[in-house]
Amino acid sequence: MGNVLDKVQVTTASSANEVSTTFGANGSSRPINYDIGLIVPTDFKQAIKAGDTPQIQLYLNGSTITAQQSSLLQEAITNYARLTAHPQPPLKLVMATINADTKSDPTQFLSELYKGMSLLLSFLVGLTLMPNLLIEEKEKKTLRMLMVTPATFSDVVLGKLLTTLLYQLVLSFIILFITGGPSGNIALVLLYILLGATLALSGGLLIGTLFQTSSSAGAFSGLATTCFFLPTIFGGPLGELIGRGNIFQEILHMLPTYYLTDGLYGALQAQSSLSTQLLDIGITLGSTLVLLLLAAWFLRHQARVAVAI
Repeated sequence: MGNVLDKVQVTTASSANEVSTTFGANGSSRPINYDIGLIVPTDFKQAIKAGDTPQIQLYLNGSTITAQQSSLLQEAITNYARLTAHPQPPLKLVMATINADTKSDPTQFLSELYKGMSLLLSFLVGLTLMPNLLIEEKEKKTLRMLMVTPATFSDVVLGKLLTTLLYQLVLSFIILFITGGPSGNIALVLLYILLGATLALSGGLLIGTLFQTSSSAGAFSGLATTCFFLPTIFGGPLGELIGRGNIFQEILHMLPTYYLTDGLYGALQAQSSLSTQLLDIGITLGSTLVLLLLAAWFLRHQARVAVAI
């Protein structure tokens, strides 16, 4: 490895688990004082000579190891195995990179960008489906008929809300796995999917309670869709490429959906700080509660009217 790195200082770990724990999972982000981690089986040479397929695990610190150095390291490991077994060494090399600079890897950058945009835009389904379900009942005059059943007005709305939430979550998880499955901080990614779904549904619920016809709700639904669409396209990684500090970026910061976008992209890359994630989660959750309280107030008023009729 001396041909790849300028200075090599070897630290011997007590076990393979110590190396994997120190570096962490592939795609994660953490402060670390090592550039490379290598796990080699104790019987590596014997296994190759016997025709087996030993596995070598290579950990790279993306903040200090370049893509060129990564390629040279892989070649060096392969060449070492080739010296032991000719002509083709039966070697399985497993790599994990932490603190990766996704901008320097176009493939990874585009993959994370596509996954984030697909998830965020999937929330538009819940945002538009929920008000349509409520307004359809109003336009067809079937809402009053439902009121003569044992179900209350709140039961009817809650049933539609839970059904749409389930549909939205299933759709979001399907998109997540189609685009490569969870990556980065998986727990946070799943949390933001839930937060995004509930934020979209609470907005859709408010629209459905405010308007009586689809035509009157159309313009407001378009505005709500734009609030999701703009941060999805011009926030996150693309926002960093465009540059921070311009007026357009400042306007985006006024939208609650910007913080949902920022948090989800940060979770996918596992590179956001704790304070940033708490801010993103707090604003997204707070905005959801505000929309739900407004919708509940209007629903309560409409329930009184429905009962009076």
